[in-house]
Amino acid sequence: MNTDYLESSFLGSKEAARSMPKKVLPDQGMNPDTAETLVNHIRLNEAKADQNLATFCTTQMEPQADRLMMNSLETNAIDKSEYPKTTAMENYSISMIAHMWNIGEGKELYKDFIGTSTVGSSEGCMLGGLALLHSWKHRAKIAGLDIDNLHEHKPNLIINSAFQVVWEKFCTYWNVELREVPMDENHMSLNMDTVMDYVDENTIGIVGIQGITYTGRVDDIQKLDELVSEYNKTAKLPIKIHVDAAFGGFFAPFVDGFKPWDFRLKNVASINVSGQ
Repeated sequence: MNTDYLESSFLGSKEAARSMPKKVLPDQGMNPDTAETLVNHIRLNEAKADQNLATFCTTQMEPQADRLMMNSLETNAIDKSEYPKTTAMENYSISMIAHMWNIGEGKELYKDFIGTSTVGSSEGCMLGGLALLHSWKHRAKIAGLDIDNLHEHKPNLIINSAFQVVWEKFCTYWNVELREVPMDENHMSLNMDTVMDYVDENTIGIVGIQGITYTGRVDDIQKLDELVSEYNKTAKLPIKIHVDAAFGGFFAPFVDGFKPWDFRLKNVASINVSGQ
């Protein structure tokens, strides 16, 4: 009998009969094959890309792409100076995505626009929100607003009530008032009849959602752009739009029937997308 095989076999291993550690590191290690099998069993009903409807990760990739991702685990991609070739490929990807979203012909990365990879789309939302916030603070100071007086000039962000939780976190972390536009059975996306009622001089921007996970709809960002353009004609502090395209940013460009929602629109200043 091959005892080495039994030691590495999930079915023949005594380790498989023990509960996996949950609080502290065990005194002794575990056979790596058994550990891999146990982890896969625990995640069995969650690790199916074609059936995972809980997040944005519902796509499957070619095995070559999976291997490339695995090979990149040993690269500290955030250290741009130490990994210049990885950084260059990141910049190529950013440029391709920006032009896919109609940034305009002849536009160059870092000269005419800026972009970056993030840990996830939630971090992308944070960066987009921060850009709106700091831009508003800059314009508010020029306009003479006392932005340190939060009683009168607390910044606010407008979004439909079916937002992802990251926007609530953003507003909590950066002391921004979250103004939710309610949805109802007749308005399963951002209500264009009432959205501008929430805007005032303390509004840092409006978030349009290109793919609402709760309803399956998209906000009419083209109509929103028209409303914002009209508002900005007389506004003391003009506002911009951030598009949360985590759901649809890599879908809409390849499917007919979507209205313009990207950088073709005058007031769209930033977009985030989910890369999986």
